[in-house]
Amino acid sequence: MKKNSESTVVWWLGWILLTIVSFFASCYFWTKFIANHVGSMQEPGVPILWVAAVFGTWMVLLVPLIIVMYSKVDKAYEDARIAREKTAFEKRERSLPFKSIWVEDSERILSNPLSQKLKKIPETIRHGHLMTAVLRDGRKIENVFIRDKKDVLGIYGVDSLPFKISDIVDLETADADRWPDFKAENWLRLDGAGETE
Repeated sequence: MKKNSESTVVWWLGWILLTIVSFFASCYFWTKFIANHVGSMQEPGVPILWVAAVFGTWMVLLVPLIIVMYSKVDKAYEDARIAREKTAFEKRERSLPFKSIWVEDSERILSNPLSQKLKKIPETIRHGHLMTAVLRDGRKIENVFIRDKKDVLGIYGVDSLPFKISDIVDLETADADRWPDFKAENWLRLDGAGETE
């Protein structure tokens, strides 16, 4: 970051120097040219011609410098924005009490028969069920949290999604006596919460 800042300062100094040099180069060229081909500055109209020629040429020379300047400034702002977003993301990631991955909304939804089954089971908490998922291959995944009787929102004790939601063929009520001592950092959310603002 320090190296980039130093590079930016050097570039700005170089740009200012080029701007000044281009002005004096224009002055030098047109002063000599007008003196040799038009006349001295004491003659009528010559000073106006000199001003128009010098500043006109200077403006033409400035166009590529302005384009380069705009490009550099735009890149500097973009780099600063990326650095800010990266810092904010890292800070947010450190402050999150849980793990999170993104699974498409449509891929987290239970089949209709399972949703209907949940309607007959008392909620573990308001708008949520803590269930054991029975998979097509016979595995049982404990502590699966389902929101609003259809959205598989989280799993406790895993680092990644070990199955597809479509592989769930049955749901069993989680045994409250076997619940672990739940800690936020052991939950895996499937909705990408906290990954982006």
